[in-house]
Amino acid sequence: MSEQQQFVRSSFSKDATKLGVSILQTAKQPDKIFQHGLYFGIPGTTNLSKECADRILASPKVQTLVANRPSLTWPSLEQMAAMPIGSLGWCVQRRLEKLELSFLVDNSKIPESPTDMEYAVVRSVRLHEIHHTILGLPITVAGEAAATAFYASTGSMPFDIGILSSWMLRGAYAPSERRLIWDGIGFGIAVGQTVPELFSPRWEDGWERSIIDWQNELGITQLLKTSPFKDDFVNIYGLSL
Repeated sequence: MSEQQQFVRSSFSKDATKLGVSILQTAKQPDKIFQHGLYFGIPGTTNLSKECADRILASPKVQTLVANRPSLTWPSLEQMAAMPIGSLGWCVQRRLEKLELSFLVDNSKIPESPTDMEYAVVRSVRLHEIHHTILGLPITVAGEAAATAFYASTGSMPFDIGILSSWMLRGAYAPSERRLIWDGIGFGIAVGQTVPELFSPRWEDGWERSIIDWQNELGITQLLKTSPFKDDFVNIYGLSL
């Protein structure tokens, strides 16, 4: 074995160990994911991850969207609150304020002239909140497991699969949460079998559009009625599925 091969193997082993630590620590203490999840980004630096991202960017719907980019600038929470009751913007604002996540509506860190990849990354991070809203997913381990299962089953990104591993392992530390976590994972996969991706819809052009209309367009209205989180949807938005 050459010296270079030994270096590559050693680096791989160290990275795999670090990732394993993040998976285990996050499963044990999910409320400290920003602290324990330091190494979840490791899979994102691999050639496999780049291939997956390039494949997603090359899909026709995503290419059409990137060619005519929706703005990355979101309305303020005050502007969202003034939108029609039941609209996407109104629901996002209600959710963020109820869960004390208002800081997520921050336009100050948006790059001025992002490349296609930078645009896709920034928009994907922000859309996570819209996806939670549309699917009625709570910010709990089970809710995050559902969202991550959707991303992992539709995009196969190593980053998402790493995080999903933590949520799958959570039941070993908290047996009382196991059933809902796996129900959430099953729900996320079921959504992915109906909707291949949630990146290409032009959400930013439809803030004042009814969330029910969005759900109908996606073809998930009946599926949402089987959600293990449907009570959360009613409690947060006051809307029935």
